[in-house]
Amino acid sequence: MTAPVPSLAGRLAGRAPLRVLLVENDPAAARRSEASLVLHREFAVRVECVPSLSGAIRQLLEHPYDAVVLELDVDDASGLATLAGIRGAAPTVPVVVYARSLDDVLAVRALRAGAHECHDKQHLPPVHLGRSLSFAIERQRRLAALEAARVDASHRATHDPLTGLANRALFLDQLERALAFGARYHRKTGVLFIDLDNFKEVNDRHGHALGDRLLCEVADRLIECVRRSDAVARLGGDEFVVLLPNVRSRRDLAHVKESIEASLHRPFEHEGRAVVPIAASIGVAMSPVDGGSAPELLAMADADMYREKVQRADCSAVQA
Repeated sequence: MTAPVPSLAGRLAGRAPLRVLLVENDPAAARRSEASLVLHREFAVRVECVPSLSGAIRQLLEHPYDAVVLELDVDDASGLATLAGIRGAAPTVPVVVYARSLDDVLAVRALRAGAHECHDKQHLPPVHLGRSLSFAIERQRRLAALEAARVDASHRATHDPLTGLANRALFLDQLERALAFGARYHRKTGVLFIDLDNFKEVNDRHGHALGDRLLCEVADRLIECVRRSDAVARLGGDEFVVLLPNVRSRRDLAHVKESIEASLHRPFEHEGRAVVPIAASIGVAMSPVDGGSAPELLAMADADMYREKVQRADCSAVQA
């Protein structure tokens, strides 16, 4: 559940004044609006006034502002075109439309175009402008908080919470897209399935906290071994997968596999000393030879990894 957003007055107590851009080409109206904003008791404000849309856009691109108070009819623009120019230059800055000629139809259209508050100067005394501005800022900050929560929820749904890597669902989607691209343009797609050896013993001997740190370290090392166009995911537990789109042959997969093995061979350090050697069994698969769908290719890489793990266990048994 999202925490409640503090009041505007509470957040701004003791902070620098709000920076407000006033877009107004009537000097007398500009003075009245500025005086109203400066005298508003809820927050301190610094007002900068420009008479044109071009001047407003230049200011918004060069300086940070907390809000815009906008007259729609200025020296070089009129109507919703003025609002569109402001929104284009600063899409996240709240805008209060405070216009000389504003009927209900235009007000609704302005709100739909991104204005946070709309007022006709004839019906809203300048003294109330500050209150309207605080409402607009509060609304924008609540919208920003909701958007941040939405982005966080979306990220959690598609990423592993421990390592930050893609999860199984996102990886399969990425793999399906790579396979579709490869089928269309006759390109091969590679998958590496990585399973850490004896990870349960690490948890049992050193504790789950260290085991989690080890998994995060493995994730970082895998990312270091691949290209930016590749993808790395954690399927769960100690299983990881790597997607290699647009490979030429199995030699490319073997090269990446060798890089990963060399990277994981470096012991994991804890409290300044090497305590956990990392070993892994790695299976590979490549489309279209080993499968044409994401589940098929992943299953083939998994099976290849299992064969390697069995071979390692047999070799260890013989040596013992």
